This record gives sequence, structure tokens and C-alpha cells, in this order.
Amino acid sequence: MTEEDLLLQVYYFSLILTRIVGLFVLVPIFGSKAIPKRFKIGLAIIITIILMGVISLPEVKVPQLGLLVLQLLTEFTIGLIMGFILLLVFVAVQLAGQLIARRMGLAMANILNPQSGTRVAVIGQLQNIIAILVFLTLNGHHQILRLLVTSFDLINLGQFNTSSDLFALLLRLNGDLFPMAFKIALPILATLFIVDLSFGLVARTVPQLNVFMLGLPLKLLVGLIILTITLPNYISFLETTFKNVFKNIYAVLKLIG
Repeated sequence: MTEEDLLLQVYYFSLILTRIVGLFVLVPIFGSKAIPKRFKIGLAIIITIILMGVISLPEVKVPQLGLLVLQLLTEFTIGLIMGFILLLVFVAVQLAGQLIARRMGLAMANILNPQSGTRVAVIGQLQNIIAILVFLTLNGHHQILRLLVTSFDLINLGQFNTSSDLFALLLRLNGDLFPMAFKIALPILATLFIVDLSFGLVARTVPQLNVFMLGLPLKLLVGLIILTITLPNYISFLETTFKNVFKNIYAVLKLIG
């Protein structure tokens, strides 16, 4: 192997690794802060080595430094976009949990989320764990690796095409965050609203009754009951959402390619 061939292999390796690192920064599970950085770096390198023997590499020459830096940034951005779109689902789940926790009187009950390293509502963390389990049940971690391989077929190394359709799709996916969170939280929010309304009527009818003292534990109980009853619907919603989100990522990759 000549020096030029060696440099070309290093060039390919760098671009592939950069796209994988970009994906690992945001993508759920692989991007979790609970996973040691050394492990993630090692896994990214192993996947890169495997992909170099699997994907078709373009016949090119090693570019100048300025163009090389631009291509590395491009690859990193592609990885970030893939991870970001998938991350939106989990952000919506935690946002829904935050809304539910506030209505149930658990706004101050926060615990550490090992994935993001931030403190989140207890209900949000519970729903996040369920979302992760559903994701793994659907072989989402395998889908991520398959998505990564397919991305190199759809987008050549160093390539990034922009269009109005691409930006419109990304904006639409980002705009779906709050409606998605609201759909998840709606059954519990609606039920707790009825409970609040009932307590308001009781307070007017029986002023001697301490509605505030009775309201907090009852709202918590009702919220947990509705959370349990709607769990099958929540899981079904997640299954559909995860299937759609991968379709959306493929659509974005096709527009970039």
C-alpha cells in the first residue's frame, strides 16, 4: 500500500467516523450520558472499521485541508440530524410527563435522568423508561445501525444537498414536538381537569370542606389510575410514532442526498 492509498483510507475512515459520532451525540440509548465516553468512542471506531468493508467508497483524492474540514462538518451535521429527529420523540415524552406531573401536583418531584444527565419529573422519567423499552422491543437499536448503513448509500461521503423541501420537512418535524406531547398527556390532563372542576363545585356547595387537603392526594390517585388504564394506548402510540420517525429520517436523507 502506497502512502497515497494510506492517506485515502484515513480520509474515508475520518468521514465515516465523524458521521457516526454526530449520530451518537444525540441519538437515544447510544448517546446516553450513562454510557462511558470511552465505550462510545470504541464502539464508533469498531462500527467505522466494519462499515469501511461494507459500504461502497467513492473514487476520489484526498482534498485540501479547507475542503476536508468542510466535509467533516458536513458528515457531523448529517449524523446530528438523524439523531435529532429520533430524539424529538423522547423529548416529547418527557415534556408530556412534565405537563402531567404539574397537574398531578408532582412538579417538584424530580429525579436524575441518566440519559441526558438532567433532572426531570418523576412521571416524565417513568414514561421515558417505557418509551425506551418499547424502542428496544421494536429493535430500534438495530434500526439505528441499519439507518446508519443506509445513510451512506443515500448520501455520498462529503455530500450535502440543501433545498426548500428539506428545510420545510425539518421544520414540520420540529413543529410536531408539542402536538405529540399534548397527545400523550391529553387523557390524563382532561381527566384531572374534570377532577378540578368537580372540586370547584364541591367547594362552592360545601364551603366547610377543606378541598385543598383532599384534592392533592385524590388528583395523584386519579392520575396514577388513568396513567395505568391508558398504558396500552400509550405503548401503541409509541410503536406507531417510532415506525413513522424512521420513515421521516429516510425521507430527510433522500432530500440531503
